[in-house]
Amino acid sequence: MPQKMEKFLQIAPHSLAIVLGPAEGPAGERPRAAQPEPSVQPRQLARHHIGYEIFADFKAENMQHFWNKKVTAAVAETFFLGWIDEQVLLIQGKEEHLEALREGWTRRALRPPSGFHIRCLGDVSPISMSPISQSQFIPLGEILCLAISAMNSARKPVTQEALMEHLTTCFPVLGRAWLPTHQALLRVTVVRIPL
Repeated sequence: MPQKMEKFLQIAPHSLAIVLGPAEGPAGERPRAAQPEPSVQPRQLARHHIGYEIFADFKAENMQHFWNKKVTAAVAETFFLGWIDEQVLLIQGKEEHLEALREGWTRRALRPPSGFHIRCLGDVSPISMSPISQSQFIPLGEILCLAISAMNSARKPVTQEALMEHLTTCFPVLGRAWLPTHQALLRVTVVRIPL
């Protein structure tokens, strides 16, 4: 009997969002000792591929809290979850670690990644996802295209016999009874070229 799909799945429980902004002006200023050297350029928010790098820098900046073992342990145990809208860093961890980060934020003890300031930090409600079930029917044309593509990728010659063998190998639970006839194969695979 097919497995019943759950109505909703909870995604990303125990998560925090850290909204970042570029380190410009009074909100982004750091103490003099913590400012980067003038030759170092701050990262640009517009780059799509640096979310994990920003998270790694956030962790590195906050792992230096050697006087606050609770924050250091919390930062070490959090995980990168995502980078949204080019400014929101999503992190995930155990509730006690997230609580330590919340406390660090309220005490103004959390340090931003270099080149940024933290605009705000807050809890993310678990995201609800409604799974979309798949049909048990796959059109014959789709199956044939997938099989021919797989055979081409494996550099195997595609003949009717080789194709039927490949289909039997790839779909053993269906048995040979479902395999298309040679006439059906011709109807599906023949491409008509207009004159």
